Amino acid sequence: MKKILCGAVATAFIIGSTAAFAQTPSVYYNGEKLEFDVDPYISEERTMVPFRAIFEKADATVMWDSENETVIAVKDNGDEEATSVVLQIGTTAAFVNDQMITLDKAAEIVEERTFVPLRFVMEALGSKVEWDQDTYSVIITE
Repeated sequence: MKKILCGAVATAFIIGSTAAFAQTPSVYYNGEKLEFDVDPYISEERTMVPFRAIFEKADATVMWDSENETVIAVKDNGDEEATSVVLQIGTTAAFVNDQMITLDKAAEIVEERTFVPLRFVMEALGSKVEWDQDTYSVIITE
C-alpha cells in the first residue's frame, strides 16, 4: 500500500510541476499586449501563433488556400515593393517574395487552427523580434 501511495504522490508531483512550467507566452506588438482567441504556445523552441491574428496586426492581407493548406500574406510597404510570405502546413520550405527559406519549425494545424512560427513571419514582414525569458514574452517592434 505504501508503494502505491508513494507512486501516486510522485506522479501527482511530476504532473503538477510540468503544468506549472507550461506557460503561455505573451506577445507584445509595439508595446501593446496582443490577445488571441487561441493561445500561442512554444514548440521546438519556437513561439507559434494563430496566423490570421498576427498577420492582420502587421497590416498584411491574409489568404488561406484550403486545397493546398497554404497561408499567404501580403504586406504593402508604401513606396517599396510589397512583401509576400507563403507557408504550407507541414513543410519547412517557406517563401518570402518568391525566395525559398528553410524554417526550423513548419506551420501546423492544432485544434483546427493554423499556427505559424512568430519570429519568422514577423521578421519576414520587416519587424524586429526579441524574446524576454524573464517575462516569457515576445516583443515585436516595427
